[in-house]
Amino acid sequence: MDAHYPTVEEPATPEYVLSVIRDMHRQQSRYDPEADGEASLAFDTTVAEWREACDLLGWRDLGRGLDSIWGIEGPEAEWEATLEPEHEARLSDVCEFIARRATRPGIRAARLLGRTCVTAGAFLTIRSLLHAAGADARGIAPSTPLSPYTRRYSHVFLDPVSRLVPGALPPVRVATPVYDAAIWGCVIGWLVLIVGHCVGSALLTATGGAIFALGYALTWIAGRCLLPSRVEFGDLRTFRDLAVALSNGVDV
Repeated sequence: MDAHYPTVEEPATPEYVLSVIRDMHRQQSRYDPEADGEASLAFDTTVAEWREACDLLGWRDLGRGLDSIWGIEGPEAEWEATLEPEHEARLSDVCEFIARRATRPGIRAARLLGRTCVTAGAFLTIRSLLHAAGADARGIAPSTPLSPYTRRYSHVFLDPVSRLVPGALPPVRVATPVYDAAIWGCVIGWLVLIVGHCVGSALLTATGGAIFALGYALTWIAGRCLLPSRVEFGDLRTFRDLAVALSNGVDV
């Protein structure tokens, strides 16, 4: 069976764009300690407040990132005018800018046993998105466990899959034991370095500095080169569970 099952593309609206931004922030706050999970994003949120809540880059890199996420090509000068000055620009400006250029992907219901089935369409759409990301999707059935795919292709579930029905996926849980251990190494190394400096011990100071450097290097390696040990979305265990969660959020 062909793994390609295209979505229905409709013009995006500012409300849809905002719902995606809010959902991205909701999920990011579950695994990124730099994200402010208590922040509430709305149309009148300033770009400065949005950047602080989501630990975002400056306007130029942010514009390029949004281009990539939404599959658009906003002129740099227009991105600057939309995102700056950051304490005056609002998320409403950003959402309107994106909506004028982007489309909204929707789940196309499938025919199953002579009936139209949104859940079947959701399953085929998820499988198609994984196939487009390089996964061997031919062996994916509704009963297939999610865990190997959420671990290897977490970006697919957190981006194109979640954008099908923003807010439908349960909060993500990401287990990164190597990264967590590296962070603790940085903390311990910094404390040993401070103690060594305070007591005048060159050995302690050098040891603390070495531990900190090792921990910092390990965070870089773990963050960029190692997959999480586990990525879960609530109680969803199979592709059928995920398809049902998405289809429950579709207006029919």
